[in-house]
Amino acid sequence: MKLAREVNTMTKLIDFLYNRLKAHGVDHMFGIAGESVHLHFHRLNNSPLKPVLMTHEPSVGYAADAYSRIRGLGAALVSYGVGTLNVVNAVGQAYAECSPLVIISGGPGVNERRKYTNLHHKVRTYETHQRVMSEITALSIIIDNPLTAVREIDRALSTAVTLKRPVYIEIPRDMSEIEVEEEPFILPKKTVDSKALNKALDEIVSLLNNAKNPVIIADAELARLGLQNELITFAEKVNIPVASTILGKSIFPEEHPLAMGVYFGQLSNSKVAEYIHNSDFRLMLGVILSDINLGMFTAKFSPDDAVVANIDGLKIKNHFHPQLSLDLFMKGLLERTDVKMHDLNFPRIQIPNYPTGKDEDQITIKALMSLTNDFIDKGYRVICDVGDCLFAGQELQMRGASTFLSPAYYLSMGFAIPGAVGAQIAEPARRPLVMVGDGAFQMTGLELITVAKLKLNPIIILLNNGIYATLRYCEPPATMQEHKIPTMDYAKMAEIMGGKGISVRTVGDFKNALKTAKSTTDTFTLIDVRIKDTDISPALKTFGEKLGSFVEASASGKA
Repeated sequence: MKLAREVNTMTKLIDFLYNRLKAHGVDHMFGIAGESVHLHFHRLNNSPLKPVLMTHEPSVGYAADAYSRIRGLGAALVSYGVGTLNVVNAVGQAYAECSPLVIISGGPGVNERRKYTNLHHKVRTYETHQRVMSEITALSIIIDNPLTAVREIDRALSTAVTLKRPVYIEIPRDMSEIEVEEEPFILPKKTVDSKALNKALDEIVSLLNNAKNPVIIADAELARLGLQNELITFAEKVNIPVASTILGKSIFPEEHPLAMGVYFGQLSNSKVAEYIHNSDFRLMLGVILSDINLGMFTAKFSPDDAVVANIDGLKIKNHFHPQLSLDLFMKGLLERTDVKMHDLNFPRIQIPNYPTGKDEDQITIKALMSLTNDFIDKGYRVICDVGDCLFAGQELQMRGASTFLSPAYYLSMGFAIPGAVGAQIAEPARRPLVMVGDGAFQMTGLELITVAKLKLNPIIILLNNGIYATLRYCEPPATMQEHKIPTMDYAKMAEIMGGKGISVRTVGDFKNALKTAKSTTDTFTLIDVRIKDTDISPALKTFGEKLGSFVEASASGKA
């Protein structure tokens, strides 16, 4: 695929970069203004990209990360040094969870670096920030040569798109407006080892056709490659059930008759766990083999006994094929005409239907989840933070593919509020419903100023219990601590920042708050839900017990 313009033209380096991002499907640039990116923002205002200014670099990173998970690529613009190091945690999360995020930084000019030993924002050497980023990106480069600048930028963007990992591009001040030759844009093409692919598919199709109770376990890498529809098509073609991981929740539409819900090791629904553990053919698509995804390693099977297809290759038993990436594998699998249609009995999704009690009763986690389940429809995307909201959120039944977003592997608190900014900008037709605890909210809640400024309208359900509940209940009994945190009137804070705030203490309060939030479309609504610090979700209770046992066993060398 090429751009309409075939004749090479001269353009400013920054303009070239912005045009290339646009060609890759990026329409927005998240960032914070600063002296080293002054020229970048000047050119951005006249570029095909729309700037989205935020309040703090971690929020910039989270927003661009959420955007990239939905759109296939996201971009962030930060200042050299102070901005670069401030966004590190968000970039680390993007790397861990396969999110193709482009971080662009300004910096001292090439000639300045040669002339002066020390300039502001420098830490150790002028390359320190680029080296730090090299640890958490697939490619980290400084554009310091006019002759290779275009090629290097294309290499970085191609790396992000192909590997689904973040990249870092640092542009010194005196390089930013140099004239470069803008060549036609050509999407990178993958070469296919047809012989190896067909041989692998022959083996897999034979195993699948002979299986009595096969199952698909699907995770976030499928979404990063935009393969949700291919997953649905294949599952329907062979008529076998699909379970997601906790990180990949909703990768397969949970209203679909083949959906089994979330697999979380022995912490899953017992019938789902039993079916998967007894399966004689497990096809793991895009699964990140982490402790969280495997229920603190309580999965009663080894990935060595499964077919495991990932972005970086295909594994069948003890054979690994690095040249057969997940997208090539899925394309080849769908083209097979010799795959058997199965007729299976398997456990379907069971939506928890907890009693909500009377309107005057104290609101509880269980009542909140039942009422939220009734509230959600296809027009929403849940953006879930880390904490008990993440465990409780596993019991929400999502409508549509990839409508639940969370950092469920890296587990970085503070993702949800800025993540909602990126998510709604990436797909305005789907309204964000944010699940966040008070601890996580205190980290990035100030970003609601940006939400109001941009006239976005997420609904924020804030679980306000005054503690770090996950820490309290996941520690072994002998070392369990209170972990209390200061609280405040979050509803009033929301009003001050330009949104609507509602305090909730009872079941009736919460019902009314949801009605008000649904009808409030011109700004955000924050629902401050006051719950007891002893009230936790059933999933967190079970997880805490398993994690406590795992930690104790690890400490004693018995794990």
